[in-house]
Amino acid sequence: MKSNPIWRTGDRIFLEGIAGTFDDVSVKDPTIVNVDGKWHVFYTGRDATKWRMGYIAGKELTDLKKADRNYMASLNGGSYFCAPQVFQLKSKKTWYLIYQSGLGATFSTNADINSPQGWSAGKAMGFTDGIDFWCISDGTKIHCFYSAQDGSFTIKKRSTLVADFPYKWSEPVVVATDTFEAPHVYKNKADGKYYMMVEDIRRYFEIWQASSLDGTWTKLNEKWADYANLIETNEHWTDQVSHGEILRSGIDEMCEIEDINHCQVIFQGVVNGNYADYGIIPYDLGIMQNY
Repeated sequence: MKSNPIWRTGDRIFLEGIAGTFDDVSVKDPTIVNVDGKWHVFYTGRDATKWRMGYIAGKELTDLKKADRNYMASLNGGSYFCAPQVFQLKSKKTWYLIYQSGLGATFSTNADINSPQGWSAGKAMGFTDGIDFWCISDGTKIHCFYSAQDGSFTIKKRSTLVADFPYKWSEPVVVATDTFEAPHVYKNKADGKYYMMVEDIRRYFEIWQASSLDGTWTKLNEKWADYANLIETNEHWTDQVSHGEILRSGIDEMCEIEDINHCQVIFQGVVNGNYADYGIIPYDLGIMQNY
């Protein structure tokens, strides 16, 4: 893969909501799929005190800024439910949201991704030792990668048979050390390998590689996507490259992308400032590409 790609980003595609709404401080942690020519984005919305999830959709990425915002009340998550991943489980033709809440690793289901209030109330997946949960399948098992919350600065993984998902998880194993959070894992169709994008605590993306989901992970680039190799083509809107998702070629649990060297990433960014608390950092969303 390219050892040091150049990234480009244009204007922000989605901003915080109006005063008094669930996302009036920031919009962050995006997950995205394209279904029948329409982009569906689920995200964390932050107000002064709560982390909750929202949904927007549009035919073009540039449409998202003016899309109707949907607070996902049906999840019944209280004041803390965030950092979603969305995919359709092939065997059931059912949509899953994987996210973190007071239950730990949490899931909700929906028969129709176009129905933001059709999601079931959150249910516990059975483990609580992390955040930023991300599921991906190799066809036999579904693996859940996540950021450990024990101070170890590690990424851990559990797995279960596809037939048992989203329950009966294995004990955790450490797959990456000396790193931080938001591990997003993809099958790269161009070379058949798996790539894990992880956010460093200094707000850039590392990139890791493995030949299989049960294999050994090797860090290929400490600063795969960093502000130092990001070109802003219009407005200056970010000094950070934070929590993002590579735009996938499919919609299911295989999490496939076409080519890691020719991809787009939806990510959160912000101009650095003297923010008193992480929760009030006014993140917005943008798109960057490495081609």
